[in-house]
Amino acid sequence: MNRRRFLRTTLLGGALLGGAAVVGRHLSGYRLDSQLARQLVVLSPKEFLILSAVARRMVAPDAAGAPDAEATGVALFADRYLQRLDEGMRSDVRALLHLLEHGTVLFRLAVSRFTHMTDEEQDRTLADWESSRLVVRRRGFAALKTICFLGYYRDDRTWPIIGYSGPMLPTRVPT
Repeated sequence: MNRRRFLRTTLLGGALLGGAAVVGRHLSGYRLDSQLARQLVVLSPKEFLILSAVARRMVAPDAAGAPDAEATGVALFADRYLQRLDEGMRSDVRALLHLLEHGTVLFRLAVSRFTHMTDEEQDRTLADWESSRLVVRRRGFAALKTICFLGYYRDDRTWPIIGYSGPMLPTRVPT
């Protein structure tokens, strides 16, 4: 092997190893409490953490005394809700979460994943999705927003925020 070929091979190998390290780092690092992970039915721990980050930004309480997304269990509710949907819909939601997490490379030319962004960067990313020219991103944003708000406003502690006093008729217990 001549010197030129050796250098080219060494540089190519180094670039491939470096690329693999970047990809590996970008796809790993999702840690979830094992007790919580055992409760998940549809979402993986990674997907759960992505949805939790989305929920924190979507339903960030600005009313005094309002519970946050974690206190109302938005992401855990979403996991249970997705269980009732057909496999195609569940797969689409999981793919959507991965696209949001890693799509910053494609859509914003940034190398940070959604869960590692600051609150302001996450807000900008979600705003980009909401007003995107691409229908798939706008619909993806709407789907995530719907799931998050379903999970949030099912909790009666959130009802005063929207002026809802609860059901008009008391629930009847069969005798």
